[in-house]
Amino acid sequence: MNWNWLIPVAHAEEADPAFEWIQKPLEKLAEASVWEWLAFAALLAFGILMLTLSRKQVKWTTKMMAHAAMCLALSFVLSYIRLFRMSGGGSVTPGSMLPVMLFGASYGLVPGLLVGFAYSLLQILQGAEAAGFMGLLLDYILAFSALGLAGLAKKLPKSWGLYAAMVIALIGRLVCSVLSGTIVWGTPLWGSITYNVSYMLPEMVICLILGVILGKRLVSMMVRAGKSGRKREGLTVPCVFLFWLRGPDRKARNKRPS
Repeated sequence: MNWNWLIPVAHAEEADPAFEWIQKPLEKLAEASVWEWLAFAALLAFGILMLTLSRKQVKWTTKMMAHAAMCLALSFVLSYIRLFRMSGGGSVTPGSMLPVMLFGASYGLVPGLLVGFAYSLLQILQGAEAAGFMGLLLDYILAFSALGLAGLAKKLPKSWGLYAAMVIALIGRLVCSVLSGTIVWGTPLWGSITYNVSYMLPEMVICLILGVILGKRLVSMMVRAGKSGRKREGLTVPCVFLFWLRGPDRKARNKRPS
């Protein structure tokens, strides 16, 4: 579909230098396909729906939004560190999905899905490699929104609920990628499973190992910070995730020699 009639200034033969700053973005907008416009509309509708559900079921506090921003930032930065990259798309990172899942485990299913959706938008901005609307939907929007399923941990026993919810979220992400390979890229089901498991399995193992080491501590910190007025707890979350400075022998380290 040709949208050039909407923005003729972007295609003028002799452009006014005063309008050059806006011409290039408008040219890209004019080249957008129907599927890209539909994808934008779907993103907008899904975001409004998730925001509406979240506002009805959860009261977003300042600290909750700060934790969401920190978890999104950590996941986004870690997603740039690629330990291994597949030629056809997909990569292994040092646990880039973990912060988003831990946010969901701390605050519940609906906030987790909303932050997962926000993370999908960041992944699209990072450089989407999708074929049409269905590819964008399965490879990004649904795949990364599925990380919010870790919010099911709030409904499960504390002893093992976090790890079970993380496994559910990671499998949800894997299922979306497998469906994309079959529906969008025309890969046989078994081939799609083999390809996606080849890079998703190491990523899952990394996330689960880090989750066992740090998960309960970080979730506990975010929950305590959300309920209390202490600033230290909220600021400690990204520090512990990156460096794990506060160990069980903290008192022993701080004890002065006699």
